[in-house]
Amino acid sequence: MSNGLKTEKSTRSISYVDESAVVFRVAWYALALKPGAYLTEYSEPESQTFEGKARFSIGSEGNSFEAGISVNELESIINIDAVGANKDEINAFLNEASDVINAALDKYRILSTDEKSRVRRALVAKTCWDRLVHLILKKKPFSEIYYQLAHGREMMIKATERDTIHPITLSTSGWLANVENLPRDEPLPGNLASSLAKKSIEWKRDTQDVIKRYL
Repeated sequence: MSNGLKTEKSTRSISYVDESAVVFRVAWYALALKPGAYLTEYSEPESQTFEGKARFSIGSEGNSFEAGISVNELESIINIDAVGANKDEINAFLNEASDVINAALDKYRILSTDEKSRVRRALVAKTCWDRLVHLILKKKPFSEIYYQLAHGREMMIKATERDTIHPITLSTSGWLANVENLPRDEPLPGNLASSLAKKSIEWKRDTQDVIKRYL
C-alpha cells in the first residue's frame, strides 16, 4: 500500500485434496467475487508440478486493500493473504473468502464428470477476463490481449455447450471480428481499450453466473 497509512496483514491457509489447477481457479474466483476487485499480478509458470499465484486490488479508490492467493501442488495448501489499513475488514474478507473456497470445493467434488468439465472451463474463462483487463491497463501488446479474448470465448463455448447459445459467445465473436486486423505488437488504441475493458467486466459477471450454477 502506498498511501502512507499503517498497514496490517492477515493470512489463511487451506489444505486441499483436489486437482491443484482447479483449486487455484476456485480460489481466484472467490477472491475476485468482491465488487471492485481487479487483478494486479499473476503467475502460472509451466512446470511438472502446479504452482500459481495471483494478487488483486479489492474495493474502491480510497477504501481498498490488496489480497493474494498462492497454490503449490507439492504442499497441497492454498495460502491467502490480505494487506490493508483496517485489520477487521481484511480478516472479515479472508474469513468470507475461505468459506466460499471450502463450500465451492465441497460442491465441486460431488459434480458429475460432465459438470466438472463445464465448470473447469468456466473458471478458466473467468481468469481470461480478469487477465484481459489487467493486460489492457498495463498497455500490453494486442497479441496478448487477443489470446485471452479468444481463449476465454473458447472456454465459454465449451462450458455452455448443449445450452442455448450464451450471449458471451456472440459478443466475443463480434469483438474478435472487429479487432482481427489490428497490429499485434502494439497496445490497443485508447477508445477500443476502454470499451473492451468495460465489456470484459460484463463477461466476468456473466461467467460468474455460470459458475454459480455448479459451485
